[in-house]
Order: sequence, then structure tokens, then C-alpha cells
Amino acid sequence: MSDLEQAILKAGNTAPGADEIPTRILQVAWSIIKDFVLLLFRKCLELGHHPECFRLATTAIIPKPNKADYTNPRSYRPIALLSVLGKGLERLVAKKMSWLAIHYKTLASQQFGALPLRSSVDLTTCVTHDIESALKAGQKTTLLTMDVKGAFDAVLPGRLINRLREQGWPNNLVKWIQSFATNRYIKIRLDGETGPKTALNCGLPQGSPISPILFMLYIAPIFWMGNPMKRFGYADDIALLASSDCLQENCEVLQANMQEALDWGKSEGITFDPKKSELIHFYKGHRTLTDAPAVQTEGLRIETKPGPLRWP
Repeated sequence: MSDLEQAILKAGNTAPGADEIPTRILQVAWSIIKDFVLLLFRKCLELGHHPECFRLATTAIIPKPNKADYTNPRSYRPIALLSVLGKGLERLVAKKMSWLAIHYKTLASQQFGALPLRSSVDLTTCVTHDIESALKAGQKTTLLTMDVKGAFDAVLPGRLINRLREQGWPNNLVKWIQSFATNRYIKIRLDGETGPKTALNCGLPQGSPISPILFMLYIAPIFWMGNPMKRFGYADDIALLASSDCLQENCEVLQANMQEALDWGKSEGITFDPKKSELIHFYKGHRTLTDAPAVQTEGLRIETKPGPLRWP
């Protein structure tokens, strides 16, 4: 029962979903409803069903900070305001799936973000270690970053279910996730006005506790391609690393790795944002940016630029 209370009552007083039931109301009524809630959650998982009222979201449109053009829809982030009770169930499942994904190595050791005991500090430490080790060995290292375009919005429910089955998740859990990810509805809230109920055919809700782990499982195959120890990920941000005696050789390796990821993405409905790809070289000695080798694939040329990386 303590896990249940933690997931629902102590997760923060967030904005309620379409049912307009805030955390405070559940806290007041908890002594009366807790056994019913526990029974509900158990039956949802046993039957593989996520109630329709939990799949209706009021979606608030939030401007992203420091954007140059707010007439561009991508300058805004849709946040799904979901049922507090439903999020409690999603949070419990997400916590268990995250632990199991690490324990059974369903996710590569180089995937970070939304996982227990794996932080952005751990990620940067791993990357820094590999770069420093290469420098000590007299090698040069090149880092190429890629960003999944749309992230949660890019997930196709049918392909997600196939991926989970391939990974060996229990049938009743996969069935519940299928119920969670399909037949979803939203009401868009903008400037104080709420629109009509509209069906969604793809994507995971931005604001659900389980969306991050499901997304990471969805793109997990990327991190098992080639040399997994040279691929790093933090949520939807991906980095490819190559070390050798020659920067040009590094770029050729990364070009092949990037093409492999692009080809995989095409088969899975995943695209990458070319504007967010970055390249940086690490080496001893002096070299100007103008003569540094670049990575080029599918008409896209990625060059080194002055200033720090945005990744992760």
C-alpha cells in the first residue's frame, strides 16, 4: 500500500486532468477509497485495460522559452493534463518497468534518463572517460549528436507493442500498454479556451509518467547496433562516438553509424532533426575549424561549430 500512496498522494500537487479531481481531494478521501483504488489498479493490470477516463487528456499549449519565432508551432510544447488517479497507475508501472529494463538489460548500459541510478552526470562521466582514455592512448575522438524529431509524438502504438513483445514483456502488461497507447483523446486548452474532444492516432502523452520509459524501449534497438559502447542516449538525444588516429577516419565511421540509424528510423517511422545534429572533435594539438573534417550523409553536412554542445 505504501507504493500506491507514494504514486498517487505524494507525487506532487499537479494540475488535474479532464476529470478535474485534484490530489488534495484524493488525500482527504484516501482512508475510504484506498482499498477500491488498489482493487481497480490490480484489475486493470490483470485484464490489460486502461480505463477510457484515464485516456482523456486536457492538453495545455505551453510556449518554449527563448524561441525566435512563436508563429512556428514547434515553438510550443503540448502538455497532457491527465487524471491524477490514472497517473498513479502509470507511475507504478513505469517504476517497475524501469527497474526491470535495467535488471534484465533490455536497455543498453549506455541509455540514460528517466531510469533509476542513471543520471545526466553519469552519462557525461562515461563520455568524458572514453574521450580521456583515447587521448591518453594518443588517439583522436569525434562526437556526433542526433535528436529524435518529435520524440513522444513519433511513437506508433502498433510498432511499440511489437517492440515490447520482441523484448519479452509479460502479455498482460503489453495488453495494458496497448490499451494505454490506443484510443486516446484530447481537449486542447489555449488562452483560457478548451476545444472539443478529439481522437489521437499516434504518440505518447507528454505528461504521463510512463511515456519516458516506453519511448526509451521504443528506440532501444539504436543502442544495440554496431558497437553499443560507442553509442550514448539521454531520452531522445543520441550521441555516437568514434576514436582512431585520424579525424577523417572518425568521420567516416560516424557517417556509416548515422546512416545506419537513419535507415532504422525510416523503417520504424522515426525521423531525426537535422538542425539539432552537432559535431565536435577532441584531440591534442592545434587545428582550425575551417579545415576540420565533417560528416555528410543524405545531403546533410554536419560541421564543427564554435561554442559548447547543446547535448545532452
